[in-house]
Amino acid sequence: MSVAPDNVQTESTTAYLPHVAKGAIINLAGAGGRMFILYLYTLMLARVLTVSELGTYFMMFTIITILGLVSTAGLDSGVVRYIALNVGEGQYRSARKVLKVGLLAGIPVGLVSAVLLILFAPRIGELLFDNDLTAVRGLRIFALAIPFWVTARLLNAATQGFHKMQYQVYSRDLGEQLSKLILSSVAIVLGLGLLGVIWANVAALVIAMLLSAFFVVSVFLSSKSDAAGAERPAKGMILYSLPLALSHVIGMILLWVDLLLLGYFGNSSDVGIYGAALRIGVASSTIVLAFGTVFNPVISDLCKRNDIRQLSNLLKTVTRWIFICCYPIFLVAFFFAEPIMRIFGHEYAANSSVLMILATGQMINVVLGSSGFIIVMSGRSHLELLNIASALIVNVTLCFLLIPRYGANGAALANMTSMIVVNIMRASELWIIMRIHAYDRSYLKPLLAGGVGALVTVSAGRFTIENAGLLQTLVLITSFLAIFVLTMLAMGLNEQDKTILRLVKVRMRREPSS
Repeated sequence: MSVAPDNVQTESTTAYLPHVAKGAIINLAGAGGRMFILYLYTLMLARVLTVSELGTYFMMFTIITILGLVSTAGLDSGVVRYIALNVGEGQYRSARKVLKVGLLAGIPVGLVSAVLLILFAPRIGELLFDNDLTAVRGLRIFALAIPFWVTARLLNAATQGFHKMQYQVYSRDLGEQLSKLILSSVAIVLGLGLLGVIWANVAALVIAMLLSAFFVVSVFLSSKSDAAGAERPAKGMILYSLPLALSHVIGMILLWVDLLLLGYFGNSSDVGIYGAALRIGVASSTIVLAFGTVFNPVISDLCKRNDIRQLSNLLKTVTRWIFICCYPIFLVAFFFAEPIMRIFGHEYAANSSVLMILATGQMINVVLGSSGFIIVMSGRSHLELLNIASALIVNVTLCFLLIPRYGANGAALANMTSMIVVNIMRASELWIIMRIHAYDRSYLKPLLAGGVGALVTVSAGRFTIENAGLLQTLVLITSFLAIFVLTMLAMGLNEQDKTILRLVKVRMRREPSS
């Protein structure tokens, strides 16, 4: 039995696309909600905390995220892949064992990481926070979140393996972010300051973990019983996850190392400005991950069946959808960087070039990044380790060279260059190994639509963009998006896309709860 949706045994790629599209719509809704809440959250913190305090928060959040990923040890990707394979074969008991092994391996590591952070918080305070006692206390409080972070991610991975993408949206994208926003607001109203915000982050992760656990129990209780699975169903998962553990850690360091080194060479205010730009600049990566979450189990199934033709066709379609979603975001971030950053405050607006550079790097990730999904889910996790390690070396080297001279702009340039390196390596490997790529002439329509929208909007607002207020900025951005959509519709959708939209509509009516 295959993990793919109905009619997957047919040769037509459209057998997969409604399934991928439906999951992507769910994830995009969650990603959109998450980005909106995160933007409001960052804006709230920027308004009530000093730039230095915001930088301190970003540094602590980065450290916790990296340690959480270290503790997860690549097991989340392993859980997704092996639960999907076991469910596809009807081995639900084996799927439960996979999750059990993942939790038994990940949670103890999370506890150890929390204890080590508590012990070494003063030393980290010396290196990154200029011996700020509030930062040291904050790190120790934040450390309590790591085991809950790990558990929630592994539970989310289990529901992804069952193709139940909505549960991650409910628990992580909405539950965690809304809880963090509400609880942090309460902490600020009560005058608890930065430490209150950190306690709110910890509580939000506990809530997200409880929601994830509820959804996992619901999924397994509703699954069919089966005969006993293989005696060691998770052995392959552990071996698969080990290289990913290091590559995921390096990947997270790659994403945040420029921020950490900026704090080392600069100060907390530099980090606050850069962190605010980074939260906006990486919005496109959230959309890429939204598609990847639902695309990965399908890749695993296609690779297992060695169906390269369908994999190639699906890659082209999914990458084009990602591009259509992300290209307008990139153009908005690039052309409206100054008024967007001004919303946080005038100190942030003066460094709007940071957002422009980061957005460019993420657009490169959008164009080339889908290749990485196939590299990982086809079982070649060692290649992903090589890719990420190479990009990290480039990033760190450029950070040492550029940050002392150019500050936040130097960190952004290092980030962008590393994105170019890692994604060129992924796309090249995919072509060498499978002789497939993600590109065709269908990209010309969104490129033209974006160009028209940017030309008209920027030309109309050339006298106001630099000094635009919030209302003017919203009007200009809305106008650009409207022109983009109308231009796309005027040029006409591809027949394949029309077919998929019809299939998705029918499928969602027929299977509203799936």
